[in-house]
Amino acid sequence: MKRIRKTERINVMLNDFMNQEKISDGIFNVKINEAWKKSVGKNIYKYTKSVNLKDNILYIEVDNPILKQEILYSKQKIIDMLNEEINEKIIDKIILR
Repeated sequence: MKRIRKTERINVMLNDFMNQEKISDGIFNVKINEAWKKSVGKNIYKYTKSVNLKDNILYIEVDNPILKQEILYSKQKIIDMLNEEINEKIIDKIILR
C-alpha cells in the first residue's frame, strides 16, 4: 500500500483556519475593540463596558448617561471613524445599551 500525502502551504491552511466564522468573528471583535479604544481615547474608553460587532451592527455598552447621549448625537461620525480605522466599511449602525 502506498501512502497518499496531500501537502498544502502553511499560509493556505492558516487562512482557512482564520476564515472560519466563529474564529474570524472573535478576531474581528478584538480589532473593533482596539479601534474603539484608539478612536475615542482613554477617558471615554474607561466608561465603556463592551463593544461588539454582529451583523454589521456595533453594540456599545457604556456606564455614563452623558456619554451615551454624546454618542447618540455623533453616531455617523463614529461609524465613519471606526470604518476608516479598520480599513473596511463594515459598520452600518450603532446600538447603545
